[in-house]
Amino acid sequence: MLEAGGNAVDAAVAAAFALAVAEPTQSGLGGRSQMLIRLADGSVHAIDGTTQVPAVYDAATAPEGEHGHAAVGIPGTVAALTRAVEEHGSLPLTTVIEPARTWAREGILLPAGEAGRFAGFSQEVDPGSPLALNFFGEGGEPPPAGGLLVQADLGDVLGALAGGGHESFYGGDIAARIVGDMEANGGFVTAEDLSAYEAEDGFVGRGRYGDLEILGSYLPASGVTVIEILQILDRLGLEGLSEAEWFATVSEALLAGFEDREIAEHWDPVRAVSWITSDSLADRRAVDVAARVAVSAGRRSAFAATGMVSQRRPGAYDHGSESAFTTHISVADDRGNVVALTQSLGPTAGARVMTPGLGFLYASTLGGYLASGEAGYRPWSSQAPLVVLRDGRPVLVLGGAGARRILSALVVTVVKFAEEDMALADILELPRLHPTGGELLVEEGWSGIDALTALGYTVDARPRTYFARLNAVEVLYDGSFRGVGEPRWIESAAGGPRR
Repeated sequence: MLEAGGNAVDAAVAAAFALAVAEPTQSGLGGRSQMLIRLADGSVHAIDGTTQVPAVYDAATAPEGEHGHAAVGIPGTVAALTRAVEEHGSLPLTTVIEPARTWAREGILLPAGEAGRFAGFSQEVDPGSPLALNFFGEGGEPPPAGGLLVQADLGDVLGALAGGGHESFYGGDIAARIVGDMEANGGFVTAEDLSAYEAEDGFVGRGRYGDLEILGSYLPASGVTVIEILQILDRLGLEGLSEAEWFATVSEALLAGFEDREIAEHWDPVRAVSWITSDSLADRRAVDVAARVAVSAGRRSAFAATGMVSQRRPGAYDHGSESAFTTHISVADDRGNVVALTQSLGPTAGARVMTPGLGFLYASTLGGYLASGEAGYRPWSSQAPLVVLRDGRPVLVLGGAGARRILSALVVTVVKFAEEDMALADILELPRLHPTGGELLVEEGWSGIDALTALGYTVDARPRTYFARLNAVEVLYDGSFRGVGEPRWIESAAGGPRR
């Protein structure tokens, strides 16, 4: 897209559609998306394409579980992506979708990770279901890594989108097929739900860490929670701490931010953004966090010593049913535009539902993902696309996958980017951490576990792949770029020519 003269928005959306073909169990046309766009003119735009609770859904009587038609909400990804191109792109939607359409119809060589995910759930689905027939064929065998995966039905739908945009998905033949499938199989999505759905403006928050300005969005995204946590740490200062004390301080700040996100979840969003990103809250929480963790070597955390860590409600601080499987795309162009785009189906393969003839999977939104919610509700998530500015210009575009662990990884990355003279690739290699209500999770092999234990924390070592997966672009002062793919996952970074 950049080589064709497109901007960062065109490139991000084209990549999102392409990933719907290359990683169909992770994100796609039936999913949810969050976009944060900062244009060269300095304007900032957040687009909320979260799946939505249908009008006739009743949580009290609906079936439970994250799989099946009853778990499908109103898809939002198509509305978000088409709106982004229409309002901020520079190429026709037909051009932006064409690579994905071509690869769907002609086939792609299946990535090893996606082949592994297919194999992981292939025995759990009805071999005669549209999903199984689409991906596994009559023989029921999941496609191998490197094998050619052709998705003709998806190619046809992408072709319809290229020509008709938003209306071709939320009305007409595609919508009629979606509704017919839902009616026949106990789903809740209706024609009225689809025709009324719009990608909405997100709520943008701003904050500071050192000389950096952080831009993030709120509800259903959680970027403003990252901002709050960074502002708490900015007030505390992390200089002179041992590695274990650094981990402990960052972890307590993360828990404070998680608590405040829960407090404000049902507030008016404008009020919530103002409160969460306020200087007064950061000031108060910095005092609170300082009281929670002693920073003298060898002393137990005052907070941990009271037993308060174990008394927190784990469900409020763990990722719970939030999906660890998500896609994030970061893009910058040489005109000064940047885009952070996060999207997901929920768990692998989402609700594991595919409408015959359409070729895409639906996100899991109701049932297991949504504990409760009224009609029109858009469930929050830990998706947190971020843009970081210095001296009024973008220097970092990032986001990630991994449920609440996204927030932990983003905080550590931004702090290290601000404080350390390190390459971005080296920052993403650093050990990750994630606090829950009762323990502190750290990467296996980290040398500071004993020191953290001495500070009073229950520490649990997890494999590298457990933690969030970030993808980021650094914009250098000379106008060049460094793109870094997550080293714990399939890395990918590419660029077009400078104009």
